[in-house]
Amino acid sequence: MRQLSICAAKIKSFFDIYNSSDIFFQICHKNAIYILIICTRAINFVHEKFASVRKIVYLCTAIYKKDKENRFHMNKTTIYSSVRNCISEELKDFERVFESVLRTRVPLADSVIHYFLERSGKQLRPIMTLLAAKMLGKVNEATNYGAVALELLHNATLMHDDVIDQSPTRRGSDTINKIWDNKVAVLMGDFFLSKCLHCSNATGSLQISKVLSDMVAMLVEGELEQISNVRTHLLSEESYFSVIRGKTASLFAACMKVGALSVEASEADMERLAKVGELMGMVFQIRDDIFDYYPFSKEVGKPTGHDIMEGKITLPLLYAFQHAPTDEAARMKEIVEQSQELTDCQVAQLVEFAKSIGGIEYAQAKMKNISYEAKKLLSSFPESDAREAIMGLIDYFSDRKC
Repeated sequence: MRQLSICAAKIKSFFDIYNSSDIFFQICHKNAIYILIICTRAINFVHEKFASVRKIVYLCTAIYKKDKENRFHMNKTTIYSSVRNCISEELKDFERVFESVLRTRVPLADSVIHYFLERSGKQLRPIMTLLAAKMLGKVNEATNYGAVALELLHNATLMHDDVIDQSPTRRGSDTINKIWDNKVAVLMGDFFLSKCLHCSNATGSLQISKVLSDMVAMLVEGELEQISNVRTHLLSEESYFSVIRGKTASLFAACMKVGALSVEASEADMERLAKVGELMGMVFQIRDDIFDYYPFSKEVGKPTGHDIMEGKITLPLLYAFQHAPTDEAARMKEIVEQSQELTDCQVAQLVEFAKSIGGIEYAQAKMKNISYEAKKLLSSFPESDAREAIMGLIDYFSDRKC
């Protein structure tokens, strides 16, 4: 029993360290879970006959669950709002420019724009641009126009995507093509793109204009590469990361670049911050892909297996293909490669297959590693409120529920 008490004391000490160190939490969160599991299983194995062991196991589990709930509650309720608070005044100026740019003399366009503005989302990309500028200098009109250009471009691509995918809803709301029609949705996307060009010119920076034009090319190439991979059934992590760098991470990197350029930061700082943005974009996309393996929620607005149904093979399933027993992996690959259109039953099979082999856990671990890499690089900049806000965004991207 004395050994049991010592073991219990060590576990308590472990939790004291775990709960008191933010750095330890950031770097070793997953390891902490594994250590806890190993400790409790070892105690159970050696001292199974002692009822007090069950109390220790129960206590450890309860402490961990409570800790996890508290941390998630903190993330969900405070990180995003604290990030916005850091640039609250700058966001007001951004909104002013954003709304002024979207004014039009056409009543139909006004109706669509009004509908869009009511559902404009979290505006994560302009927030990144404003934070980058604030971290390296002082937000100005060039920053605002650059941030508006990025937000307009992002939403133009979403409008066009909804037409291409024939999507009736996005994030729980009806799409523009559903309420009006495809013609209106495509034209409004074009209108947003034209206003993006206007804002790009309004920054007065040829460098910002180049970043925006290069990024558009990367977005399109990323989408086309994904279509090509679907059609040729190219199943590799290398091709997966190539796609998400192009179609998602390039936009996040551009947000950081535009922010840095708008305050005339050094090229070295701009490139470092752009790399942070790219890593954040990869975290964001992996998290988005993980949503595909869970039941539909209105907030996410994405039914289970939606990507798989479209033939998009994301990280959890790729991992399962590579690490499942050979026969099982071959059987699952055959479903993907030989089916012109997957049935709901086949999609459910593939989702369950990815989960059972550990694909979700692998994707989450990959996401956490990339998050740590982004934070490490961001830490090379001087400490500031803006830097800490970007740190918070990295956590928000990896832990978000929608």
